[in-house]
Amino acid sequence: MTNQPFFIDNVAFAKKNERIAGDLSLADCSRLNDLLIHSAENSKAISRPAGTISYQLQGKTDAAGQQLLDLFIATNLTTTCQRCLNEMPLKLSLNFHYLIGDISDTDIEAGDVDSADDVDMQQASQTMDIVALIEDEIIMAMPIAAIHKEDCGEIITQSGEKPNPFAVLKGLIKS
Repeated sequence: MTNQPFFIDNVAFAKKNERIAGDLSLADCSRLNDLLIHSAENSKAISRPAGTISYQLQGKTDAAGQQLLDLFIATNLTTTCQRCLNEMPLKLSLNFHYLIGDISDTDIEAGDVDSADDVDMQQASQTMDIVALIEDEIIMAMPIAAIHKEDCGEIITQSGEKPNPFAVLKGLIKS
């Protein structure tokens, strides 16, 4: 894919039972890049993450006539372990189910929308950005403080004993 957003009419997509699948380059996800470790081939180059995000988006209509979207995302990321500060691989395999509806932001804030645990609400839109949706879901699924499940390497600490800056004055005091 390119750096351009990818838009669909989500209601029409679901009504037609359409399906799209593909791979999205991690370089296309600028907000996600801030959370990842990048390796540059040389120090003068701007580092970009290598890798892809595999996705599949399926639209459908249920027996009640409601439009639904199912999104599957799979990717391998490299982030930083917050315990040892070394690289840490992070494998994500995510499934999301969306109910498309004519809702407004004020309805969601007011609590007028019934929020089921297994289905998220998606506002009906003729220009739903698929790349932004995928990037948002990955960012929200990432751990706040990623740590290795196994023992980390050498733990790096940034605190410790510091010399007392007033210790020099102690010698000036006469008994």
